[in-house]
Amino acid sequence: MASSKSAKRLAKLKGLFWYLFSGLTLRHTTLCTLSLKKQIKALGVGKLHVGCGHILIPGWLNITLDHREEYGRIKNKDGALYLNYNLMRWWPFEEGTADFIAASHFIEHFDLNQGMDFAKKCFGALKKGGVIRLSCPDLETYATNYVSRNKEFYGNPLIREWCCFKNAATPGEIFIAKAYDSGGSHKWFYDFESLKHILEAAGFKDAKRQTRTGGRTPDLNKLEMDKRELETVYIEAVKP
Repeated sequence: MASSKSAKRLAKLKGLFWYLFSGLTLRHTTLCTLSLKKQIKALGVGKLHVGCGHILIPGWLNITLDHREEYGRIKNKDGALYLNYNLMRWWPFEEGTADFIAASHFIEHFDLNQGMDFAKKCFGALKKGGVIRLSCPDLETYATNYVSRNKEFYGNPLIREWCCFKNAATPGEIFIAKAYDSGGSHKWFYDFESLKHILEAAGFKDAKRQTRTGGRTPDLNKLEMDKRELETVYIEAVKP
């Protein structure tokens, strides 16, 4: 317990250091965004892996937001490009330069309005013929298993593992806990129809349901975790 508290204190101090450092070096300004745009264009990065978490894939620009790390600077981690950046702020990509944008278990951290804005920004960043791929917890899967009282689904250790409210025990509690993931980390519960809607509203065409390893996007075995397949909906669409 003591070591756990010490680790949390250390993480907070580290986060404070990088927050102050980022402020002093103007990393949260439009100047930083403009610089990143030039760097990304110069690197010739055509594949954007947004909301990457700890999954870093060579050949992609892997982007996540971690308050414990340096902000707004592209780094090379184990042969993969990595950027700690808040995509809710300014968009650090030139228009019409990306071939693929993949966001695995990321869109649910945006509410509907934010999700639609994110889809529009992705549309702008992609080239004509570029592909966007989204995956997230599937509202339909959770709802169907709730209505049918499927104890096997809601009792699955992986479903329980991903439930941030550890006291949630009933199917209804786990269902709602998934929607509110740790008190607000998840802001919306999408299904295929709602994902298709926000993509088409942004201008995308040919929105189709995919499997975990099926679709036009490369490196799917790395992008999509196999253990999350039982709860996930996958979709791809194209910029015409």
